Amino acid sequence: MDDLAIAVRGAGKRYQVYRRHSDRAVEWVTRRPRHRPFWALRGVSFDVHRGEIVGVIGRNGAGKTTLLRLLTGISAPSEGEIDVNYRMSAILELGSGFHPEFSGRENVFLGGAVLGMEEAEIRRKYDSIVDFAELGPFMDMPFQTYSLGMQARLSFSVAISVEPEILIIDEALAAGDSAFIAKCFERIREICASGATVLFVSHNTYLVQRLCGRALWIEGGRLAGDGDPATVCRDYEGALRVHAAAEREAMARSRFEDGAVAALPAVDRSDPVAAGHIWGTGEVRFTGVEVLDAAGRPAGLVYAGDPVTIRLAYDGAADDSDLALVVQIVRADGVVACSLDAREAGLAVQRLDGPGVFEVTLDPLLLGRGRYFLSPHLYRDRSGVPGQADVLVYHDRLYELEVERRGRPYDVAVEQPARWRHVPSASGVLPR
Repeated sequence: MDDLAIAVRGAGKRYQVYRRHSDRAVEWVTRRPRHRPFWALRGVSFDVHRGEIVGVIGRNGAGKTTLLRLLTGISAPSEGEIDVNYRMSAILELGSGFHPEFSGRENVFLGGAVLGMEEAEIRRKYDSIVDFAELGPFMDMPFQTYSLGMQARLSFSVAISVEPEILIIDEALAAGDSAFIAKCFERIREICASGATVLFVSHNTYLVQRLCGRALWIEGGRLAGDGDPATVCRDYEGALRVHAAAEREAMARSRFEDGAVAALPAVDRSDPVAAGHIWGTGEVRFTGVEVLDAAGRPAGLVYAGDPVTIRLAYDGAADDSDLALVVQIVRADGVVACSLDAREAGLAVQRLDGPGVFEVTLDPLLLGRGRYFLSPHLYRDRSGVPGQADVLVYHDRLYELEVERRGRPYDVAVEQPARWRHVPSASGVLPR
């Protein structure tokens, strides 16, 4: 296909792991294996098309960096095929291609040369690189004296100056401040608008949801998820909750055995408890959650400006006087749109015994047009910062809601009610 930027088919990377350094020499002399195979990546397949912004998430050691090394040609796959069809620029780590003892000015030329730029092209773009990085007064200082944030600024600025058709960013923005990250996001969107492709690797699922139109989840060297960032990031965070640190460490050690890649134990993602989307002490549980439209009918699509009711059926017992019932509404890009707290609305929740129903009505609904997820939860509010034992029940982004608006379908953060009036004035002076 003409718009196919990256094609990965069954890619895998195997390393030889030795217990001792001397085993390598013994193996060479005796011709007998003294190593164990370690598959850092195996059986990974996906396509990325021109203009896509794709996020890549996963735990440390899951195989993300190995995948990027294969895509950039730093390492060759042990199995499978990888086709990259366009010019690529990559930031695999802060200051990659830079010399710590060189000045920022010298590193602009060094880093640009590493990325394939001619000296004349670097000189022509030098001022714009420095302006974007906002490091003018520091360009003659050694790179090793820069803070991590300053290194991130210069690394990113040089990388995007190549005008790449494919841009790969591996956690290079993690050290940047919020203003610089916002500027980088805007630049990434400009690059994609010109037809380029971006792979954005990060542990920050919030940034992935804000920036990307698609997410890949790498786990245990395999592709565990591929699709909508809101749901892939939710599934990833649920898996992290389900598996304790001790289990993850044991699993990481098992990846060295028998040449196999051990992924997280398989779970039924249709079961929200097993997938980590529902948790709590179990004293109280939500037995039903629904959204009612203006006509009082269950609906997945509602309209801004209409009254909307959220109903929570529950069962269980909790002999407490400090319960907090909250419904958090999260936008599909990860932004928390609002938190509906029963206490703030004047409803005290205490001493539950048996089944019942809570209702919260939004009249009018002020949410802007878009996709949202509901996270109802009930916890003991003893110290202001609830611990794990304080959460009675939590349903994490399990219920999806689509909000539309009547009239022109433009996107806004909130549908703010307003009154207009028109006062003719011959003088053009603001009337009192």
